Amino acid sequence: MRLDPFSEPYNRDPAATWRRMLATAAPVSYDPELGIWLIAGHDNVRTVLSDTTNFSNATTLAPVTPVSAAADAVLAALDAPPVAVTADRPHHLRTRAILRALFPTTAVRAQQQWGALVQTRVDHLATDLEQQSTADLMHFAVHLPLSVILDVLGMPITDATDVRAWTDDFARLVWGNPTPHAQFAYAHSSVALWRYCADAVTARAESGDYGCGLIGDLLRYRNHDDANLTVAEVAALALNIVGAGWQTTAGALGHALDQALTDPDRWARLADDEHSLSLHVEETLRHSPPIDGWLRQSTTEVTLDGVTIPAGSRCLVLIGAANHDPAVYDQPYVFDPLRTRAGQHLAFGAGPHYCIGAALARLELATALRTLARRMPNLSLAAGYQRQFRPSVALRQHTSLPVRRRDARRCPVAGTAGRPR
Repeated sequence: MRLDPFSEPYNRDPAATWRRMLATAAPVSYDPELGIWLIAGHDNVRTVLSDTTNFSNATTLAPVTPVSAAADAVLAALDAPPVAVTADRPHHLRTRAILRALFPTTAVRAQQQWGALVQTRVDHLATDLEQQSTADLMHFAVHLPLSVILDVLGMPITDATDVRAWTDDFARLVWGNPTPHAQFAYAHSSVALWRYCADAVTARAESGDYGCGLIGDLLRYRNHDDANLTVAEVAALALNIVGAGWQTTAGALGHALDQALTDPDRWARLADDEHSLSLHVEETLRHSPPIDGWLRQSTTEVTLDGVTIPAGSRCLVLIGAANHDPAVYDQPYVFDPLRTRAGQHLAFGAGPHYCIGAALARLELATALRTLARRMPNLSLAAGYQRQFRPSVALRQHTSLPVRRRDARRCPVAGTAGRPR
């Protein structure tokens, strides 16, 4: 069975395809249309994501759709060295160890370092939202993580519009199915994003005024010594983080809001019940991961689940299908925050490449859900709303999330009087 990730049915309900694949297709199979091996099943996906010997990250960000010669010529200027997301051993181990030393990876450390910052950004966006009777919540879901990741890196929030446009185009180029004309434009945006990161880091390194945020921390760690980190590696780390650090969280936040607003009782619980809030976040990540497919390349001939994958093969690791594996989860297509084993989901990957921003993403999701549920208890999905996702092999993000606010004077909600804002 084909995946067909750019089709209308898939972008309305990808889980329906995962269900059929898990029920009727081999868990490891070759898709000749995509030219990619498809890997499904929770155990298979975990194995590949954790195996850095037989599967490489080097082509993780190489476009799924072959690029035109014109676009390829433009992309030659994107000469970022491999770090973090795109690196294999030993570069990955070295750069990840540096990030782990500087970037909080636990819930407690994330709250201590970024809790106030995230709450401020959430409150600002929530205040804007309160002025509207109808709105598209994807505006909130996008602008929160975008502004937060710029704050974390120490980049100016005034650059958010450009960063969003460049990053969106980069994602369309890598995981979409653009025309040759669009590829050319997206390639220019991708290079512009890289130049933006490289120029910002180089200017700070040359001036000696490293500034705030993670970029400043990385330059201080470098301490004028290329043996620690090169300036290009600092810029590449900034590129990795700005590229991955907001789009995935925007997708997850859209999914979490959608599932919360589907059930008014669920929405009400998120305001004051921290246990329910935590369970809702984890079940969102399991049920609707923001990345439902990720790319790897086999370095050797490898046998997985009885199927031999040739060396040098591109593989699409189906995280969404893994999170819906009935061998692991009872009724996996049902959104159930009370389910057991939800924490075994693979939304943040597995093994050495486990997402370093997982704690920050969880902090943003919980803060946003709690604050909106408290401040806007009368929020609901707009009448006639139907889910639709942006076409992508990897990123799963709503195209829109229309909501309305019922008039609280005509439609009171019990138990909200005196609730902190």
